[in-house]
Amino acid sequence: MTMAPTGAVSVDHHQFLLTAAATDPTDITAESDLIWTGPGFVAVQAGIAYGPVTLTLDTTAESGVELTDWDIVEETVIESAEELLVISLDGHVAEQFAPVPPGRYRVRVHARGRDLNYDIDVTEPSETYLIQIQLIPARDDGGMGVITSLHTASGPGRPPAKTIPVLDYDHVYITGPDNQQVKVHHDSPQAHAVYAQRGTWSGRPPSPDVTADHIRYYSASVVADWDRDLVDDIDAIPPRRQHDLARWCAHRAFERAGLTAHADFRAALDAMDHDITPPPDFANASLLRHRIDTDPAITLTVVPGFAGNSERIPQHTATGSYIVAVDQPDPVKAAFDAVRFTAETYGPDYRQLFDRIRTEFLSNFGPDDVQRES
Repeated sequence: MTMAPTGAVSVDHHQFLLTAAATDPTDITAESDLIWTGPGFVAVQAGIAYGPVTLTLDTTAESGVELTDWDIVEETVIESAEELLVISLDGHVAEQFAPVPPGRYRVRVHARGRDLNYDIDVTEPSETYLIQIQLIPARDDGGMGVITSLHTASGPGRPPAKTIPVLDYDHVYITGPDNQQVKVHHDSPQAHAVYAQRGTWSGRPPSPDVTADHIRYYSASVVADWDRDLVDDIDAIPPRRQHDLARWCAHRAFERAGLTAHADFRAALDAMDHDITPPPDFANASLLRHRIDTDPAITLTVVPGFAGNSERIPQHTATGSYIVAVDQPDPVKAAFDAVRFTAETYGPDYRQLFDRIRTEFLSNFGPDDVQRES
């Protein structure tokens, strides 16, 4: 087994970075207790204000680590077109750590000892960090732009840590000869055969409105990989109905994930439907994810993936449906992203969702309605 390098890293203003040299680390899209993240970087939040900490950078994906050996463990997914480096805020590169090649990576950060010298300048390391980096398929979006809390140690006055399911990102699910989902390695020939079909649009390019915007195009292309005709059906309805579909999907996602068993989740859906302020935990994606990951009353489950994707935590993907339904101003992107997140919440049963979209949402909306609202 290859030994992962260990060395001292300089902390500045409570942070050190895993980032490309030219990346802007202030472009933060998600924050949690241990890490902040944005396009192409992870900012690790140290306890000390200034000084050295001990870091191990493991890029081998070989070592098994007991989460309970650490005070806190969080992970996210980042993608970089340039090499990733361990860097301090002042730009100093920790040269004992080899650059990580460009790619899409699952980054898991472990920390211990952050409370020993909190907000103090130190000259000797008192905190220990382990960063594990795993290369993942370029089209696997699981975890991109979000932070998952995997472990938080209990302590005086602190409730027992909630266990977050650890997902298997080494394998993906494809449809087998008997039309059942089969689990295969993400780098297997079977998986690559599925990847090769992505983005082909079944030989039928989308409408000019979808093609003209690369963000719309990507959102629609993911759904097209699963059901090409559904993309045209959604694209044909007017903007107001596309936003209605996004909200409809948020309801179905919360129901499927078991979240409507909780009163404030039902209240959040009602607030969404009536355009009023939701409960405090629903103000943004980070707060909602934190609520789901820390509330002991919410059971976290795992569903298999499909169409070459890895398994998911449906309570997490359901939050994606809700957030885009509430916050995404582009009705086309809101509709396709909400359908995508909700399909991932359903897992291998995603066709049940698509059938419901057609029978419960689209069947009572015909060409006359399009003409009347356009």
